[in-house]
Amino acid sequence: MSSPIVPFNGPPLGPSHPIMPARDVSADLAVFQAEPARNRRAPSDEQIEAGPPHEVLEQIEAAGRISRQLRESGQEMRFSVEQGGRVRIELEDREGKTVRSLLATEALDIAVGKTLS
Repeated sequence: MSSPIVPFNGPPLGPSHPIMPARDVSADLAVFQAEPARNRRAPSDEQIEAGPPHEVLEQIEAAGRISRQLRESGQEMRFSVEQGGRVRIELEDREGKTVRSLLATEALDIAVGKTLS
């Protein structure tokens, strides 16, 4: 079984990347580590062992179904990060040629099962 997740083909992310500016994250780390203790809705051990909620499993199944439909129609959605941090979304054919560039709203429409006009 192959994964419907397309590998990231953009530049490597790191401290010099515009999306991830270099900064001291020690304060963020302390807040992140303390958050579960403050969050009354943190899952219990039983909830963690039970796995994701049924609704999440249904959403994963729907995403897989939409991905299969795209592949079966000879299309694939590709995401890349351009210089400056802007995300580019393209619909490609089986040969990897761009059919058209997509707006984020169009990509979301595809993600919920709508067809493009």
